[in-house]
Amino acid sequence: MYLYFILALALVATLAFVIYYVKLVRQKTRMIALLSEQNKSIIKAQKELRIAKDKAEESDKLKSAFLANMSHEIRTPLNAIMGFSSLILDAEIDKEERAQFLNVIHNNSARLLSLMDEIFDIAQIESGLMSMHHEPCLVNELLTSVVTFFNLEKSVTGKDDIQIRMRKANKDNSFMIYTDTKKLRQTLFNLVENALKYTKEGSIEIGYQLKDNAMVEFYVRDTGIGFPQERLDVLFQRFRQADDSSTREYGGIGLGLTLSLKFVELFGGEMRAESKEGQGSVFYVSLPYNNQQVVEETSA
Repeated sequence: MYLYFILALALVATLAFVIYYVKLVRQKTRMIALLSEQNKSIIKAQKELRIAKDKAEESDKLKSAFLANMSHEIRTPLNAIMGFSSLILDAEIDKEERAQFLNVIHNNSARLLSLMDEIFDIAQIESGLMSMHHEPCLVNELLTSVVTFFNLEKSVTGKDDIQIRMRKANKDNSFMIYTDTKKLRQTLFNLVENALKYTKEGSIEIGYQLKDNAMVEFYVRDTGIGFPQERLDVLFQRFRQADDSSTREYGGIGLGLTLSLKFVELFGGEMRAESKEGQGSVFYVSLPYNNQQVVEETSA
């Protein structure tokens, strides 16, 4: 009987030890899992910190580059304005030279004003103060005015050999869409200006096509330098250009495409680009339109 009692005690002790051991194993497993999760959280936090640090450094570089570029873009027309203004004060210059100097001053003043307008528009959009003014827009008339302007502009920039063409999906000069005409003109203006800047030879074509989903798709196609596909992600970012190098050949402050994209988003449309390096680019702007609304507004 005593032996049975001893065996029972030993069995209970063994069972208690097994239970205690199992608890220890479970606690150890939970601690390992907890440490593993904490380690993952630390690694994730470190990764996020590195990304945030890289973004902050990139943003700082972009701001520095933008300020340097802005300084150059402002000083260049200002220097021209001041320099030619001083020359006009010379009483010995003839009438023809005076007219040429005044033309240079006017062009550089317009360039400076355009630069200020871009910065002001970006600030308004980002602060939520920019509004849309929908109205009937004569599409063919709008395209004609843009093409006419740049056919004159290409002579000023020494690019007379570049052909600027227009393609109309609807030949009716009374064809209208309902949109903000001023912002659409500026969007197309920015795209053609960009195309002319990066095209040394060949042609630029601006046109539109009508889509089945009540969308009109404008496009600007050029035979310029193009850009690699990996640049698509940064092309529409503020202060970025196809060429971010400090010794780039082309001017500008990198706001034109950003501003155009912001306008298109305000329209409720989409903007995209296709390009191959050395083979030109195509920029597409798709906008919704409602001709019935145009009719109602016009007849009201």
